[in-house]
Parts: sequence; C-alpha cells; structure tokens
Amino acid sequence: CKQDNEQNMVAISPNTRMEKMLSVQNPYVESVFWGDAEFLRVTSGLGHEKKQFITIRRATSAPSALASTHPSNNKGDEVCQENTTAPRGSQDVLAVTWNIAAPNTNPFEFWPLHANDEYGELMVSVQQCFDDPASHDARICEVFTASMYEELRGELSNQGERHLERLDQVWATDLMDRMAIRDFLKDASFGSKRLISMPDRMTSSIRTGDGKTAFRPSPITGIQTEMSCTEAWWSLWKAYMFRTEAKVRGETKKSVFAILETIPRAKYPALSAEEEALSVPLQALCLALFDATLLHVLSRVAPHSWQPLKRSLHAALFEHKAAACVGILGAHYRAADVIFIQEASEAFAARADVCLPDHHVLRPAAADGRRCQLSLILARRARFDPRTARDATADALRRLPPGCAAAGDLCVFE
Repeated sequence: CKQDNEQNMVAISPNTRMEKMLSVQNPYVESVFWGDAEFLRVTSGLGHEKKQFITIRRATSAPSALASTHPSNNKGDEVCQENTTAPRGSQDVLAVTWNIAAPNTNPFEFWPLHANDEYGELMVSVQQCFDDPASHDARICEVFTASMYEELRGELSNQGERHLERLDQVWATDLMDRMAIRDFLKDASFGSKRLISMPDRMTSSIRTGDGKTAFRPSPITGIQTEMSCTEAWWSLWKAYMFRTEAKVRGETKKSVFAILETIPRAKYPALSAEEEALSVPLQALCLALFDATLLHVLSRVAPHSWQPLKRSLHAALFEHKAAACVGILGAHYRAADVIFIQEASEAFAARADVCLPDHHVLRPAAADGRRCQLSLILARRARFDPRTARDATADALRRLPPGCAAAGDLCVFE
C-alpha cells in the first residue's frame, strides 16, 4: 500500500500474491483484497467531501506459533484492534485469510534455529548432495531392489490392483536404472504430475481404526520408530501402507493404500492418458522410491544424527499445530468478521468449531478432509446469522471445467 500524505488517499497495487476477491458495493469502500497469509483491514471509507481514506494493515504471516497467544503478552501485535472510526453510513469490513498448510508436516521443509550444531551441518550436507550428487548417488535398483519391487507388486495385487504388467514395464524400462538423486529426486516432471506429492499428502499421517494417529515410515513424517536401515524401513512401510486400517470422516478403509485415488489428467495435464489410468499403483511405487531415496541420502550424510534431529523438529513444529493455529485466531483475530482458511486439517476444523465460539465454521457439504486441504470460512456470529447461510460451493464448481478442483478445494457460501 502506498499513501499520499497530502491527499490522505491510498493507492493499492496488488502484487502476484494478491487477487481482487470482491468489490464491496458501498460508497465508502472501494475494494477488499486478499492473498496468501495476508491480513487486510478496511478501517474507513473514501469520503468525497472529507477526503478520508482507506487504511489497510497487512502482515506477511500470522504471529509465530511458538510465541504466546495470550492477548496480554502480545498487546503490540493485536491486528484486529480498533484504531479508526468509520464515517457514518460506512460498513467496516474486517477479513483475515490464512493458508495453514496442514498437509505440510515435513520437519525438514523448514530451516528454523536449532540449538544443535549438527542440524545446520545436516542441512548443508543434504544441499551439497543435491547440488553435486555424484559421490552419494546410486541407481534406483540399488536403493530399492528388484526383490523389494516384487514384494510391492504382490501387495498391490492383494489390494485388488489389476493390469500390473503396465507397472512392470514402467519399472523395467524407465525407473529402475535411473540415478536416484540426479534422475529421480531432481526430475521436476514427478512434481508436475503429482505422482509423489499427492500420495505423500494423503498418507503422511492417518487416523487408525482405533482413533490413534499413525505416520508413514519416512524421513519426512512424524514417525518416531527407529529406521536404522533399508530393511527395517521397508518392513514398516509395507505394514503401514497395506495392513493398517485408516479412518476417513467416519469411514474405515481397509488400508492406507485404499485412500489413494486416480490423479485426474484434467487437473494435471502433464500426466499422459496411460499414467492417469495407472496413477494409483504408480503413486505407490513412486512414493516408495521417494522415501527409500531420502533414507539413502540421510543415512550417508548424517547416519547418527538425522533421526534424533527429525524427532525434535517434529515435536516443535507439528505436535500441537491445530491447537496452536486455533489459539492464534482466538487470541489475535476474534474480532474478524470473516476468516478464510485454506489447507486446513480435520483436526483444525473440529477444534475451531468448539474453541472459537464467536465464529460459525462454514464447510461445504462435500468437503473431503483426506488430503488435509479443507477450505473453510469462519463467519462471526455477531455479523452473520449461520441459519441463513447457504452452501453455494456445488453451484460454483459447476461453473468450473471438470476436474480442476477437488473436494475441499473450494468453499463458497452466501
């Protein structure tokens, strides 16, 4: 925002991370903008006679989840405090948007301060390994052996997957002889096709049949079990993916693998038609190769320190994330009229419904929390009567091209 001090006007120039969401039909308010984790405050209007101005307060992120969320400890950080009186007849609008990024529970995705010097050494070593992989690289079939592939194929067959000869062809003619780091981890096409990121998000953590949380055996999840060698990891991985029940919104799946779905080519056009048809077993294979290769890298650059470091990072960043996020909203943003939430987990949705009594949680009827990517709207009860809310998500989705949005991506209410 740029303010002209002489005219007391504000020029708003949206950047690439901001979009015009709606125009408020009010003579004192020009527009409301919102963007990824940006907090906007319209505190007064454009008065033609009094030359009053719009003030928009922005922050690039929410307050730190590691800081106290008690209002008395954050008096200077209160974003929603009153600082201006709107002109008579104006409509004061307060909107908050926050991408919680619930699917991202990889402790190595961030680089926080850490008291242990070995953490910095590990991160630098991994970066060097990726920049110049020659000294640590190996063929995929040396990291994930032919016998491991046959075991994976057998598990897929037991899960009811058919036509696995096509998967055999992909393994034999494409994947097995690639260099694990140079030609697999650093191949951007796997990202554009979502063959690793999609199954990772859906399987990184699940609720088991008895209500407990379980994590996929991987260097980038919250699993606490020791994975000292490939054999130990592989045994845990198979048991988790193929012999662990998963509860998804009240429905019990016979295995974590059963959560996986076909990746739509309409949404991810980098996929070929054959890859789309094969995408469920192909996701399982690519995810196994991904986890095995990460284990290979970490076991070579930091064999004794990476698992203790991972556990400490997970405890600090994720163990109480849903509670911390709800606490931040309750402490700093309870005066917000509308809170737009993206990529929320089921745990966040349930806790917000109970712990934010000033707001009603609006959630599309068909929202699917399996990917931890729920879009939600929290409407302040003092401004909006929840009994009048109508779920218009399905109407909006019908206007979009088929396959471009998954259940939970969009939340539209009127």
